[in-house]
Amino acid sequence: MKLDNLKKNPFSTILPLIIILTLLSLGILIPIVTMVILGAILAYYVRYISQIISPYIKNHTLSVMLGMIIMAIPIILLFYFTSSQFVSIAGSFFGSLQQAATGNSSIRMAQINDAMHHLNLPSNMAQSIADTIKSGVAQFISYVASLLVALLSSFPVIAAQILILIFSIFYFARDGDKVIQYIKDIVPDNDQDFYQQIFDAADDVLKSIIMGNLIPATILGVLSGIVYYVLGYPYALLLAIISGIAMFIPIIGPWIVYGIIGIFSILIGNTLQGVLVFILGWIIETSTDFYIRPRIAVQYSEIHPLVFLLGFIYGAVTMGIPGLFIGPLILGITYAAYRIYRKEKFTSKKSTS
Repeated sequence: MKLDNLKKNPFSTILPLIIILTLLSLGILIPIVTMVILGAILAYYVRYISQIISPYIKNHTLSVMLGMIIMAIPIILLFYFTSSQFVSIAGSFFGSLQQAATGNSSIRMAQINDAMHHLNLPSNMAQSIADTIKSGVAQFISYVASLLVALLSSFPVIAAQILILIFSIFYFARDGDKVIQYIKDIVPDNDQDFYQQIFDAADDVLKSIIMGNLIPATILGVLSGIVYYVLGYPYALLLAIISGIAMFIPIIGPWIVYGIIGIFSILIGNTLQGVLVFILGWIIETSTDFYIRPRIAVQYSEIHPLVFLLGFIYGAVTMGIPGLFIGPLILGITYAAYRIYRKEKFTSKKSTS
């Protein structure tokens, strides 16, 4: 049977076969579908960079590769600086990683002991509290060390995921126009306008995602760094970077930084310093997460701020860090589809009345 006769025949095995093959393919791709989707999203920004440098580099493939490198450089440098600083500080305070993993870390608790002494508690109670804190810190370090060991043991899986992400970014960035054209070719003519509006909405959402993630995180990091510096905390720059990065952590966010240093300040007797970290941190986090982020995102799209907020938060909860990009994209396109459909239906009713 020729494909030209597909519409004339009341039943065809072609469409059921395509559906079955699609479902089987999805079954194979489920473990890596998050990385593939994230790669497609990041490819959008790589294409933007490659278009800027394309007048100077005529080869499209080379410009895409350079775009990927340019986008990766600040991420790699940021990771290197924070990880090296953190390892250095943790090593000087807690001892070696091997000792921490076995629970025998040589933790320096002199400041905690001094804080217990300044509280004027009974000696037995102060010693009990100090021992509890020491035990808790030791268990925490042992837990972190175990996580690092588990991370290293799962390196092949992580490496495979990263490899899939890199290849997805490259091929979507290089051949994205072909993918879009392929979708347009299989869409019925009557639905072309609807899907074109969906593509335009997806373009706006992708612009909003990058602006709604990086700019608020940068603002939060800068404001947090100012607070740390004014309050006299050492390593203010490192703490600022960690606070900005922590904004991408679902639910907890920068409170993983505010909470730890605030509680520590209170324990060592700097009560005002710790309380100010909590108060100012709450103001900064609330302002950036619930006001600045939605406001910036909406500047580039007609999507309601609540949709972006839900996508950012619960996308990260369900899919981790990739969900910060995938969640807003899915919810944003869904919202746009309903809005476009409603608009077309309303226009159709108005024209027939």
